[in-house]
Amino acid sequence: MPPSLHHLVIDKNNKKLIPQLSHNMANSKCLFLQIPFFILLLSLSPSSAHNQSSKSMAPPPASQVDYKGCFSKVYAFGDSYTDTGNAHFMGALKSYISVFFNMFKHGSSSAGNLPGYRLSNGRLVIDYLCETLSVPHLPAYKDSSAQFSGGVNFAIAGSTTLSVDFFAQFRIDHSLMWKRIPESYRTQIDWFHKFLAEFDCKGKDEATCKGELANTLIWVGEMGGNDYARLYGSSIHGKHVTEQAVGNVCGMLRAVLDKGAKYVVVQGLPPAGCLPLHVSSCPTNERDQLGCSSSANAVIMAHNDLLQRKLDEIRNQYRDCTVVYADYWSAYQTILTNYKQYQFEEPFKACCGAGDGPLHFDPKRLCGSTGTATFKDSNKYINWDGVHFTEAMHQHLADLFFNQNYCKPSFAELVQKKKGELAY
Repeated sequence: MPPSLHHLVIDKNNKKLIPQLSHNMANSKCLFLQIPFFILLLSLSPSSAHNQSSKSMAPPPASQVDYKGCFSKVYAFGDSYTDTGNAHFMGALKSYISVFFNMFKHGSSSAGNLPGYRLSNGRLVIDYLCETLSVPHLPAYKDSSAQFSGGVNFAIAGSTTLSVDFFAQFRIDHSLMWKRIPESYRTQIDWFHKFLAEFDCKGKDEATCKGELANTLIWVGEMGGNDYARLYGSSIHGKHVTEQAVGNVCGMLRAVLDKGAKYVVVQGLPPAGCLPLHVSSCPTNERDQLGCSSSANAVIMAHNDLLQRKLDEIRNQYRDCTVVYADYWSAYQTILTNYKQYQFEEPFKACCGAGDGPLHFDPKRLCGSTGTATFKDSNKYINWDGVHFTEAMHQHLADLFFNQNYCKPSFAELVQKKKGELAY
């Protein structure tokens, strides 16, 4: 049985969450990534490149920029934190996850019936982006009934940055809910090129196609967490893997920029060590200042730091483009540290899960499987299923990204450049 978390004590002077653990937990071994279960993370992992705290963020602009109508379309890439149905339509899910999707297809979203399928109880950050820009919610590329008038979502839950051949060659096939060999980022790039040829750029010359992409916002969601999850326990790890993972994310970015994209947002990876999955398995002395697993968070911190440095290089190479980094790490830390100010009652507990413990999380009975239950008011919870976030959490993250300067440069600056109000 996993060790239990007794309660949280808030240090009012330092505003830190200090989990108080049972004796058994304090003596247990902190697992960085529990392979069969961490693959659910799909791409969750922490890092605030350059390790800046949220307190160092500039205040919101005095006058808000009007985002509506700035972009006619959005193209999205990523994993389960961005996927709106591709994994489902591809048949890549195990049976109980399919039930989960069907049960919570529309969730409790106040937006009404959302198209597609999400690993949450409602809207994702990408959905709030579309609402902010006044474009339709993005349909999954593999949805045969979809209309792509407002853009398309290429993200695949469980997707990796390392190639399919890489995982096949080394026989690395750890998986709980996805295919033995995962879909890689290359699948999404292939879909992107095919979509341009068959839809958005069909019958158009190169210059016209580039003009279309110049009016499209590119959103690159989390990519990389699944790689680290699948590789855990193998002899393949360390700096080389991080360099290859970040290099492939940047390769994806260059592919869309070379086609004519001018405005891109690239998300960092959120702190996996703050999820119930990891909180439930780490003793006090292996936790960071927020009460999260230090080992889980440290691995991807290197990923995010390298990613930001590489994005600087891309900005220098594509000087007429705006490349924004969405600082997921700092945004999450801000909410977790001040969770009551965001109307959350539970900083770690899963809304949908199993077990009588304080985390409502059992890795052998994940949300959607037999014996699980969902609490009535999901707005009180940051975490949805022990791995993914609630709609309420996504809403606050989206606000920090779009309105509170948790993007670098700010999202408002990107929009102002698109409108011609700021020079490059």
